[in-house]
Amino acid sequence: MDLRKFLRGDIDTASRVLDYQPFILSDDIETGAAYSWLRGSDPRTEPALVLRRKEMDPADWRIAVDTNARLRAMYEDILDEIAVRFPGQTLLDVACNNGYFPVGAEIRGMRATGIDLGNYGPAVQLLNDALGTQARFIHASYNSRTHELPDIGQFDVTVMSAIMCHLPDPLYFLAAVGKATKRALIFWGQLVETERLLISYQPPHPNLSSLPDFPHSFNDNTRISAGMFKEATRQMGFRDVIEIKPKPTWLTQLVVPRGIPLESELGTEGSRHVALIAVR
Repeated sequence: MDLRKFLRGDIDTASRVLDYQPFILSDDIETGAAYSWLRGSDPRTEPALVLRRKEMDPADWRIAVDTNARLRAMYEDILDEIAVRFPGQTLLDVACNNGYFPVGAEIRGMRATGIDLGNYGPAVQLLNDALGTQARFIHASYNSRTHELPDIGQFDVTVMSAIMCHLPDPLYFLAAVGKATKRALIFWGQLVETERLLISYQPPHPNLSSLPDFPHSFNDNTRISAGMFKEATRQMGFRDVIEIKPKPTWLTQLVVPRGIPLESELGTEGSRHVALIAVR
């Protein structure tokens, strides 16, 4: 989101509470993880999230602006697709981070709630105040030990963007969000490109979760296969899975953290980031 016209000079506060998601705060300050995905040594744990023109080489600043713009374009197109298909409906974003999807859904006439393990209440409040939205934030998260979401009711649409990759129990997670969802699940993340029913893990990463014991320690780049996603959602009562086709303006195949092999470990069955809608 471009916030330059809405922050009313409160850029210092915005740069403290906004970080991972792609926001433009001023002509010289942006936030977002896209640049780190491409350039960071370990963008999963040491990302550069607040980007200041004066602190960067001009060429790197141009790359940062471009990659953030591509991630932003993808988010906006996914939000447009959701709002057109489910106008005025309720939306839950599981692991909402700074609140981009809940606030973006509110701008489009939906009624939105975000939850997250991190306390992003100040970020969501700042965006609500700046943009005149009323997105709700609940400081809570999916629990991999109990395989449950907090008891916050049902929503028409549930967004699960870049969260299943950090969970040891992806099928239980899908079951939990399915129970909380009346009409559609929105998924963005990596799927293994095969119709076989697979779950792929990387070795546990010591800095990506607070659950160090087996099996909860498997927290890094968890991927299910496309076939598994379809079969799981079918068994939950979703009648169809629709891909939101990527556009040339999106940040697509480049968003793979360095050091993570994909195609080589599965032969011709690699991974790609996809945006999917599973519809009841």
